[in-house]
Amino acid sequence: MSKEKDLQQEAIKGQQGKSELERKVGAEAHGGLELKKEERNQYLGQFKERVLKALTFAQVEEEGIYPEIISSIKDPEAKKLIIDSRVSSSAAKEYVEIARENDLSFKKVNSPEFKGEVGLVVVSDQAVNKEDIHVENRKKKLKEKGIPEELINAQGQAICSECYELLEERAPEELQNYQKITWVDKLIGKNCPGAH
Repeated sequence: MSKEKDLQQEAIKGQQGKSELERKVGAEAHGGLELKKEERNQYLGQFKERVLKALTFAQVEEEGIYPEIISSIKDPEAKKLIIDSRVSSSAAKEYVEIARENDLSFKKVNSPEFKGEVGLVVVSDQAVNKEDIHVENRKKKLKEKGIPEELINAQGQAICSECYELLEERAPEELQNYQKITWVDKLIGKNCPGAH
């Protein structure tokens, strides 16, 4: 066990058997007792048991949005969307808009103590103890569903009807990240980037 965890456990044991007033006075005198500090530094200051879903910095910065985050934002247990301030505003914009549309509070945070790759979390104000809080990489997930790499990389772009139907059949949750090529697009010579 790390030295920090040993100290935290020792501090917790030292608080057992004391009244609430004694615990508060003792915590104030010693700068406060921080529970699960290491864990909270991995999840943007939040307890892991309160996290509904989390994205890495790389996932937040990808073109398009993750449907798993939208589902989490709409979850009745969700209370807050938290994004690390190192994430670009343009990458966070769609997630923030969806949070606002669903009356979910939002904040950007930053701390030199934050560790790891988590750049965005959707959290509750109480323990929800979700098992799979980390969202699977989008490219990996779509490859496993038989979506060609050219189509995966075309997110945010207009695609042909054939590619749109393939997505509709194998990964309908991803359709929000694509548009259909219109007849005007065809008229000006635009080709489907996902066509093979």
